[in-house]
Amino acid sequence: MFESRAKLREDAGQLVESLRRLAEGRYAALFDAKGVLLESPDGGGEGGWRLRRLVQVHAEALFGLPAALHTPRGSGDDRGQGEPPMVDLFEAWEDDEFFLAFFNGRVGVLVACPEAKRLQEESGRLLTVLADRLLRYNPAWRLDEKGRGLFFGSPRLDTVVIGRPRETS
Repeated sequence: MFESRAKLREDAGQLVESLRRLAEGRYAALFDAKGVLLESPDGGGEGGWRLRRLVQVHAEALFGLPAALHTPRGSGDDRGQGEPPMVDLFEAWEDDEFFLAFFNGRVGVLVACPEAKRLQEESGRLLTVLADRLLRYNPAWRLDEKGRGLFFGSPRLDTVVIGRPRETS
C-alpha cells in the first residue's frame, strides 16, 4: 500500500516528537544538508530558535561528524596533514547533551536532551520506524551521500552522542 507524502511527513514528525519525549528533550529536528525539514516542538519552543539556527547554519558540518569521529587525527598519514582542527559546534551549549542520528548520510535527527547516551540506548525501535518512513518519503535518501547503493532493507545508521563534561570528585 502506498502512502501519501503528506502522511509520511506527518508520521516522520510524530516519530521525531516521540524521540524528543523519550529523551525528555527540549528540542528535536529532522534536517538535511540544506537545513531544518521539521522540528519538535513546532516553531522550536522556548529558546529553540537558537537550536534551530545551530542546525540551519551548521547542517553540512553536522553530517561530517560521524566520519570525523571515525578518522584518527594526527595518525601520521598524509590525510591528517594540513586539515583545520575540528570545531566544537556544541561548546556554547552547557546545559544540553545532543543525540544525532544520520540515515545514509543524507538526512539526520538532532535531539537536545539531558541524557543523550540513554536516548541512544533506548531509541533503536523508533529509529528503525523513522528510517522506514523517511526512505518512503524521499526515495533519494535510499542512496548514500555519494550517490552509491540502494538501502531498501537496512539503511546505514550512524549515531553520535555529544555529552557534557562530567564533574569528578
